[in-house]
Amino acid sequence: MKQKTTFAGDYKPQFSGHETFPLRYGWLEKAFEAVDVSGLNNKKIFSEENSIAHFGVGKNMVAAIRFWAQVAGVIATEGKDLQTTKFGQELLRSDGLDPYLESPASLWRIHWEIASNPKHTATYWLFNVFNDPSFDRELILQRLNEFIDHQGWKRPTEKTLTNDLNVLIANYVPSVQKRGPSEEALNSPLIELGLIRRRSNGKYGLNWGRKPSLSNGVFLYAVCDFWQRTSSANTLNVQSLLLEEGSPGRVFLLEEWELVDRLASVFDMTNGIISWSETAGLKQLIRSTAFPAAFLEGLWSSDFHKLGGSHAA
Repeated sequence: MKQKTTFAGDYKPQFSGHETFPLRYGWLEKAFEAVDVSGLNNKKIFSEENSIAHFGVGKNMVAAIRFWAQVAGVIATEGKDLQTTKFGQELLRSDGLDPYLESPASLWRIHWEIASNPKHTATYWLFNVFNDPSFDRELILQRLNEFIDHQGWKRPTEKTLTNDLNVLIANYVPSVQKRGPSEEALNSPLIELGLIRRRSNGKYGLNWGRKPSLSNGVFLYAVCDFWQRTSSANTLNVQSLLLEEGSPGRVFLLEEWELVDRLASVFDMTNGIISWSETAGLKQLIRSTAFPAAFLEGLWSSDFHKLGGSHAA
């Protein structure tokens, strides 16, 4: 069964869990290591009294560390236990591809995990549904409340929504305080992606346009992940990739020219599994076969082996 990118009838919105803390540098690595070395029956590693000493932070922040590690897809709940994911193992183990999250490719993949998944409601909504060219905190609160009403969900308290939106903005926009080593440590690594910009009038805007640090491997991983989630067909048109909820175009804030430009060499980058077609004005991808096992992870990990990072425009 394909995962729907729209909010299904049994969908339960989530506007909390982060304890009002945005993601911070080092948190994903700490959470992954704690779960990776603890073995089974390990849920208590985030709730036992010694978890505060283990992580070196307070109880609420420990809960936030676990929350972001799960949202980012590096750990997951399995029955009564927590376990590291295949993605987390490939990325963050000591012999992994990028255990200290030094590559932009890692951050783009983490952003994809967060913003393409409807489970984290506000982030998904902002990148995939919201369309205003500029906004302030009051406007997105108003628009999100309107969306909640349209979906027929019960409204959370204004404080809950305000806190959630504040965390969302803090994940992608640096603080305006004087920056130094201590302040940098409190910022989210996702700020490096430049996806939300603070404007001179005090408002914010989604940064549509060229993404030079978005690597080919992550981009193609997202294309194929979206394809697998939403369709069993062997063709996928560019408008779906550009405009549909949960698509690479929406999540990465890409304009059509860059999306098409990136897909021009898809045949070579996928060893012929996917090809580009443009006939009678219809731009689409065609796959010759269902994606083989480990094909998607191979696309993403290729950034660290042969593609060498950034897309060359």
